[in-house]
Formats: sequence, C-alpha cells, structure tokens
Amino acid sequence: MAHNARAAARRLCTVAAVIMLAITLGSVLAAGRASPGGSRPAGHPGHWPVRIRPASVNPRGAFSRILSQAEASAAARTCARYATAAGWANTAGPASALVVASAICVAESGGQATVYYCNPTGTDGYYPPVNCSGVYDRGLWQIDSQAWASISDPCAFVPRCNADGSYGISQDGQNFTPWATYTSGVYSNYLSDAQTAVGSLRTGTVSAGVPGVCLSRVKYARNAAVVIARCGSGTRRQLWRITGQAVEDGTFCLAVASRSNTAGVHLRRCNGSPYQQWTALGTGQLRNALAGRCLRDPGGSTVVGAALSVGSCTQVSSRDWWLP
Repeated sequence: MAHNARAAARRLCTVAAVIMLAITLGSVLAAGRASPGGSRPAGHPGHWPVRIRPASVNPRGAFSRILSQAEASAAARTCARYATAAGWANTAGPASALVVASAICVAESGGQATVYYCNPTGTDGYYPPVNCSGVYDRGLWQIDSQAWASISDPCAFVPRCNADGSYGISQDGQNFTPWATYTSGVYSNYLSDAQTAVGSLRTGTVSAGVPGVCLSRVKYARNAAVVIARCGSGTRRQLWRITGQAVEDGTFCLAVASRSNTAGVHLRRCNGSPYQQWTALGTGQLRNALAGRCLRDPGGSTVVGAALSVGSCTQVSSRDWWLP
C-alpha cells in the first residue's frame, strides 16, 4: 500500500495531539479518581489495577502492518462506538481519551473483535478456538491472556466486554501505556481516522469530569431519576443519544424537574421544551436552557446512585460532563 503521504500527513498532528493528551490527562489526574462501586459483566477484573501490567505485546498490532484507508476508516467507526460505550471521555481538543482509545483499538486489532495474536509464534488467528500454546492477545484492544487472565476469553472476544475490561485496564481512561501500539507510536497512524469516527458519534456515554463516573438513570420511565453510575459496567442505562440540544434515551429526554436553581434532573417524554435543551460548553459543562444552570453532582459525592441536579456553572470536576 502506498501510504507514505498519508502517514506523513498524520504524523504532523501527532506531536500536537500527544501534547494535548498529556494536558488533558494531567488535569484529570489532578481532579482525583472516583471510587464508586458498581456491578461488572462476568469475566471482568474485580478491582482496578494498582501496578501497570501489559495489555498487549506486539508493537505493530495483530496484523503487523499499516491498514489501508478503507480498513482504517471502518475499524475506527467500530472502535469509537465501543470505546464511547465503555466510558472513555470525549474531552475538548484533538487528542481526547476517546480518540486515543479508538486509535489504539484500530492499531491493535483492525477493529476485528475475534482476532488474537499468538505471542510465541507471532501469528494471528480467530476465535473460536484459540490455537496457541502460550500467551496470546485477544479481541479489539488485544487483552493479554496472562497478564489479564481474570478477563476470560468469552469476555475478551465480545466487543462490549472487551471495551469495558480495557477501560478498567486504562485506569478509568487515564493510562494508555499498557498497550504496545501506544508505546511504539503505531497508534498515531490512526489518530485522524479516530477523530473522524468520534466526530460522527451521536450515541454513547456522557462521561463526567471525575474519572470512572458516567451519567445514568434509575430506570426507563417517566420521572425516573438521573444518577451517577460506574463507567464500563456494561449497562444499557448509560447510553445516550445526542439530537440537537436534547440528550435522549429512547422516547425520553434528560430534563430539569422545575425552574428551581437547584432542581433535580430526571427523564421526561421528549417534547423540545427548554426543560430538555442542553448546551455543551467548551469547558465541559452541560447548561440547561431554562435557567442557565448546569448539570452537577451535588457535593461531588461520586457515589453510585447519587441523584443529579442543576447548579451554577462553575469550573469544577463534579460539574463537567463530556458528550460522546
């Protein structure tokens, strides 16, 4: 494939992208980590990692080659869809955690959920079965079978479960060094594809400024409370669709309960009223059109199930919410 011009063009943005990533992740780290609990799909590790373990070992990815433009674009769309569902935040700037996670996925697996890389032989295969007598990397983010044995094959080769497990490996979206294609820089070949794919997303998680926290709901019903949930928990309740100024969940929309300056937030049938209109500010806040108040976690509790409300649009992590 004649990709020299394309690769060169991509690398022009790599330095700026990596700098932006460092700034973004640095501010997230400064905000502190969340510690809410929450359920996990079967096969997930029970705790976040304390020490860094490798997520993959092949610095060139499962296929050991640069993908064609068509392959990279298709893979980026797949990877971005599962990355946002897991909870990686689409923060401001060209190198959001969501963009980088998507680019790593493209580099690692080419967006193919059942591919594995056999480390002893350096060959690829497809599950099921796994024909490898030794350590192998699995699925979209090529999760190492030895370092992350707690993530079972039935999880690692399922896109959503692999994405959720990888989000945990990344320490709530803050650390990409476990991936070989990140440390080698190969992922940077796919940053522009990932940026395009992320830019076209309309459905995904609404991630908080506090790592590991996502917007959720108690149930799918009128007046159901909107609450804090643990990102990467594999639940449909965290997926939202952005349509204009509405944050939708099926036929229901995110809405303030009243005109009060500290009104609660819940689900209401979508009708386009100011109660349901939200503007995403560049600094991360979601401002409601009714009274100019912003979505917040009262007290910054970060406790799973804590009900959300609106308040003043001050720049604090408990009032930052990043749309997919």
